[in-house]
Formats: sequence, C-alpha cells, structure tokens
Amino acid sequence: MFKLTGDVQAGFGRLAGIIYHTLNLKGDAAVDITVVNDKEMQELNKSTRGVDKTTDVLSFPALNTITEFTQKNYPTDYDEKLRAVALGDIAINLDAAARQAEEYGTGEREVNYLFVHGMLHLLGYDHMEEADKKVMRELEEKVLAETDKSVVVAVVGRPNAGKSSIVNAIVGEKVSIVSPKPQTTRDRITGICTEGARQIVFLDTPGMFKPRTKLDEHMDKSIKSSLGGDADVVLVVLDSTKGMTEADEKLITERLKSKAPLYVAVNKTDLKGFDGVYPILEKLNPLMSRKEGRSIKDVIPTSCKTGRNIDVLKSALFAECRDGGFLFPPDEYTDRPVKFLIAETVREKALLFLQDEIPHGVGVSVRQVDENSDPVKIFCDVIVDKQSHKRIAIGDGGEMIKKIGASARRDIEKMLDCQVFLELFVKVRTGWRDRSDILKDIGY
Repeated sequence: MFKLTGDVQAGFGRLAGIIYHTLNLKGDAAVDITVVNDKEMQELNKSTRGVDKTTDVLSFPALNTITEFTQKNYPTDYDEKLRAVALGDIAINLDAAARQAEEYGTGEREVNYLFVHGMLHLLGYDHMEEADKKVMRELEEKVLAETDKSVVVAVVGRPNAGKSSIVNAIVGEKVSIVSPKPQTTRDRITGICTEGARQIVFLDTPGMFKPRTKLDEHMDKSIKSSLGGDADVVLVVLDSTKGMTEADEKLITERLKSKAPLYVAVNKTDLKGFDGVYPILEKLNPLMSRKEGRSIKDVIPTSCKTGRNIDVLKSALFAECRDGGFLFPPDEYTDRPVKFLIAETVREKALLFLQDEIPHGVGVSVRQVDENSDPVKIFCDVIVDKQSHKRIAIGDGGEMIKKIGASARRDIEKMLDCQVFLELFVKVRTGWRDRSDILKDIGY
C-alpha cells in the first residue's frame, strides 16, 4: 500500500488505495505530500525546474521503473523507518485548486484531482503526447468516480485450521486470538479491512464441532448466524497438515448449496510443502468444476507465517465487493468493544502458557477499565473450572499469573497505544461453561 506523509488531506488515503488497486500494484511505497500556495509553488518551480511561474501541481518521481515495491527490488530507495519504497514527492497548490474549482467543481474535488494527477506522474504516467494524455485522463476520472463498496465474508473451517490467523493477516491488526488449542475463537469476531474504496468485513467464526455445553451452543449459534443470511461470500479454511477430511468435504458441499460464492484457503502450507498440499488440491479439483450445482470459485494455498498468497486471497475477496457503501468507518478494524479485545488478549496468553496443564481452557471477565488514570488501570478475572486449575494458573509464588499478565499487558499497550497497569485475579467457577450467568458476565 501507499504510505502517505507530510500534508495529508482528508480523502488522500482513500484515493491512494483506489489507485493501488486500479493499477494492480504490489508492496509498500511511501509518498511525501506538500501543500503550498501560489508564491511557494513559484519558488519551487524556479528552484527545481528553472521556470519562473506557478503551477497547480508538481511531482518528483524517485523511481525509473515501476514494479513490486519491495526492498529487494529497490535496495537504494527503501526507507527503513517507513518500511516502504520511496516513490517520490508531490506538491499541491491550494490557490490554483481554488481557482480551478470555480470552473470545474468544488475545491475538495480539485485538490483530490491534483493529488491523483500527481500520483500518476510518480507512477510513470504523462501527458506529453495526445494518446498518453487520454490514458491519464481516463485513469484520473476512473479513480475520482469510484464509489465505496463492501463485502461480508464468513470464515469457517474445522478447529485450529488457522481461520483467525488469516483474518488477522488480511486485516493487518489482531482482531482474533491465536492458539494451538482448537476452538480458540468462541464468538463471531468481526474484522474489517478497508483499502481505498473497498471494504472486507470478516465474520471469523469458531471451528465446526458438535456442541456439548452451553458455551459450545453459543459457539455453534455464532457459526450458523454467519452462514445464515449475513455473509456475501464464504471462505473455508483447510489445515494442510491434516489433509482433506470427510468432514472438510461435507462442509464444502454443504456451503455450495448456498448462493454465496465460496473460496477455499488451504492453510499452513509452510509446514507441508507442495507434496503435502497437492493431494488436497487434487481432491478439491472436482468441486471446482462440478457439472451440476455450484462450484468452488477458487482454491488458494496460503501460509500466514510466510505470507504466501495472503495478498492473492485479499485481492480475490476485494473483487467480490459490491456497491452500497462501507458498513463501518474506514478507520475501524473491528466492531468489538475494547473490553472484549482486552479479555481476548488475556485469554490468548492464558491459553498459550497453560495449554498443556488446563485442558478445558479459561474464561476472562474484565471487571474494570479506568481510562482516566495514568497508566490506564485494568482489572480482570481469569475463570477456571477447578481449585486445582487455580493453583496451576497462579503458579509457584504467583509466577504463572505474572507471566500471563506481563505478556498480555504488552499486547494491550500496543492496542491502546498507552501505558497500562494490568491486574489479574484467578477465580474458580465450577462448571462455568454450562452456566448462562457466567457466560453472560464474560461477554458470551
């Protein structure tokens, strides 16, 4: 994506994203923007071009050729601090934009037009020849006319297939916790990825399983809700390390009965390699070209660890976006409240450190978040099923609960972008996964 610095105006990020997708660009590039007036633009023209006059926009490209924006492709143009390739600089003349607005439209549209015009110059487009001018003009109008689109994607699959990891990788933020334990996700998590004029809303569901407790019933209800009428697209995630099971095939064929397009991500390919993944692809092939009924739209091998094909999967889902505007503000990455995210972070760390000792997991209830204090004070209850589990969760001299708290605090501080004081209390609630009052208290 484009990383914009300098005098970034409202709407520039959206337009940059549209350009990125329209031109099918790859990697991360940084663009510095300067907003000037007539006099400043005249001085800039004199110092850089030897021309004593004002203009509406100036672009200063840094690259001679445009390919994937990676450090490998542009070793001397890569900005370590921004972690992006320096594409160039743009100067926009607000006085000129105001004058042109009287003839062509609003001031906002003219400023946006000058930004798009400048960006295309940085990407190698020009208007010296009539044919080139026509191509550039058509691109400018296409970008400016783009309307906001969105798509709702239900992410389903067997437990521990990597559904949450895929959502986190595409969203670019941690919206769902990850653990080696199956059934880590207990609720339908909404992750939001917005780039340019397109928005993907992910419904990250718990893994498919047979309900046994009230908590299981809640998880099963979340799955059915996602697959009911909420989703425009269904993404089935398979674990390549386990091959393609009968349950996986049944899940896919059931989903093909719906009208929603269906994609399959064969995940964890870094652990199997081609020889391990190929038999799965071979089994999926008949489901991609069925003579009767609907077929799988695409199968994409992925790895969240290496990033393999995550961008390919994201592009495929962006292509499914439909007219109707955004479902969430473009700067949001989840619809879950802060308390829920805090509880999930603590639960993730508890699962990480206790996975071999407490077989049935834990619940977390956020008792208080005092945002008026400095640092922000957070108090949580870690809920376990037995007194013996409490001793394990606390550890000798409180070492285990301190370890869980320290790890959770670091992630919460990144999430809230502030210092945090986190205190955890371990509480025994026998049979808590079957008690509606406790499930309601911890947000299920």
